[in-house]
Amino acid sequence: MPDKVKNIINEETFTGEDNLTYKKVTYEILTPRKTYLKGIISGKYRGVKIEDDFDKADLFDFEIYEANVISEGRDDFRADKPFIFARDFESVFKRKKIKGKKFPKEKLPQNLPVIITANEKLFGVNVLEPQLFEFEIIRKLHQTEGDEIFGSFNAYITGYIVDETKEIVEEVILVQDEVISIPKSPSICVCSNIETGKTEIKNNYIRREYKCINHNDNVWGNWEYLKNGQPLNFRSRNNIGNNPGCASQGFGILGLLFGLAFIIFLLPSILYIIAFFAIILILGNLGAFFKPLFRIIGILFLIGFIASLIHSFNKQSHTYNPKPLIVDSPREVAPYIPIEEIKDEDQNIENDSIITRYRSWKDYSGNKYEGKYKIRLSDYKKAHLYKESLRLNSNTLNAYDKVIFDLKEFDKNNFNNLFKLFDSINKVKRLNEIQFAEMIVTFVQDIPYAIVLDKDCNSNLYSDRFTRNYLLNNKGDCSGNQRFGINTPVEFLVNLKGDCDTRTLLLYNILSHYNYDIMLMSSEFYGHSIIGINLPINGIAYNYNNQKYILWETTAPNVRPGNIPNEISNLNNWRISLKSK
Repeated sequence: MPDKVKNIINEETFTGEDNLTYKKVTYEILTPRKTYLKGIISGKYRGVKIEDDFDKADLFDFEIYEANVISEGRDDFRADKPFIFARDFESVFKRKKIKGKKFPKEKLPQNLPVIITANEKLFGVNVLEPQLFEFEIIRKLHQTEGDEIFGSFNAYITGYIVDETKEIVEEVILVQDEVISIPKSPSICVCSNIETGKTEIKNNYIRREYKCINHNDNVWGNWEYLKNGQPLNFRSRNNIGNNPGCASQGFGILGLLFGLAFIIFLLPSILYIIAFFAIILILGNLGAFFKPLFRIIGILFLIGFIASLIHSFNKQSHTYNPKPLIVDSPREVAPYIPIEEIKDEDQNIENDSIITRYRSWKDYSGNKYEGKYKIRLSDYKKAHLYKESLRLNSNTLNAYDKVIFDLKEFDKNNFNNLFKLFDSINKVKRLNEIQFAEMIVTFVQDIPYAIVLDKDCNSNLYSDRFTRNYLLNNKGDCSGNQRFGINTPVEFLVNLKGDCDTRTLLLYNILSHYNYDIMLMSSEFYGHSIIGINLPINGIAYNYNNQKYILWETTAPNVRPGNIPNEISNLNNWRISLKSK
């Protein structure tokens, strides 16, 4: 029997609570299974005459080319246990005399195609290792035509068929980060005290060659001054262990570095040291007459030097520059709509007005952003009228995707003043790609959630539990009579009322404007909408074309990318509605 076959039918990558990446692999395991059968076989045979040298015997090359097997019920089939002839056949077919004569096995093929009739159903199978007993030719149907014979037969048959049992198994595997091996740089020679015997002499200096400890190379030691033919630090060959050798180079360099650092640290105090010893040297050369006076003066200089040195250290240790204190201004008040005349020179619409919004929000690190943006009143009205005029050809998923695509295209050039706000923030803050995206998403997350409905904000008009409970418990946080149950990006920026798909549509417009690789994700199963963005961030991600898109919730404040509630985390229930690249 062949071994089990294990096929991968699905792979799904996710991030666990430990912030590690896992892969859920779904396998289909096919296990071969033997099923033994017994029954009565009826079939047809044919043969071709075998020529011999004497032409005295009628011998034919025999084969069965069509057969039907009749089995009476479940008892004629069993797993993993062959039927024994004639013991198992006698009780079933109630034959009084069964001779047990077996048809020659070598005359049968290894696989015998048959049609099995059982429980009034037909099955076409291959019987493996068939055995026939009580083979009986139906004489009246036997025919001979030249060198060929044809006929029909009846017999008992047993054998087995092979099929496969199917099992679905899921396995969670930790995804190991790919380890990139970086070749080690050649190690620097660590000098030993073992000489190679080679020396080099220049003028009155000599140096010797030593073995390296960590590899097979050699290295030269320090130059030593020769006096009377011997180096100043001459030692006997029996005292090799005391030789500083080339290792003293490292200590010399290290000592020099520490010395320089110490001198720089003491400046300008080191000047006092130099002046003190210079005066002592001068006075010391003036003679023994002044020695008592010089000693008193020297002691006074020493006391003054120590005092000045302590003062210098204290002055350095208490130098401190405090950072300026930043005081946040109060958060913005409820939205307002001041109407003022347009003064832009590029505006040709007569009697138009603008709507100004002031926003103040913080990102995940507590960085505060604030500013104003403006929307033309004519653009706000056009956005609403365009939404009302859209035709919905059907209630399919493609129809919904077409609606939000059309709304996105119509509004995408009608809130450029908001882009100016984000550009000015980025110019001052100098945000990187991830920080800039977080600044934009938190701008939307900070806006309080409001449900958007295609009918009036009356709980009695809705039968689903979520909408009814929301309207009963959150009176006022609703934008009613909005076609398709969505506010366009321009409408949302003006009335600041948006639920999931209103928010994701605005963010899709903004982030695609800044050339992010972004997807608008929809789930009819969860009745929700989120965004997916191609950024190097850890968290729950949606894989598309071998590319990871981090999922981002937009309806609640301070929800970081990749943090999706468990209730909506089954990625099989999400699909892509819009994609920027």
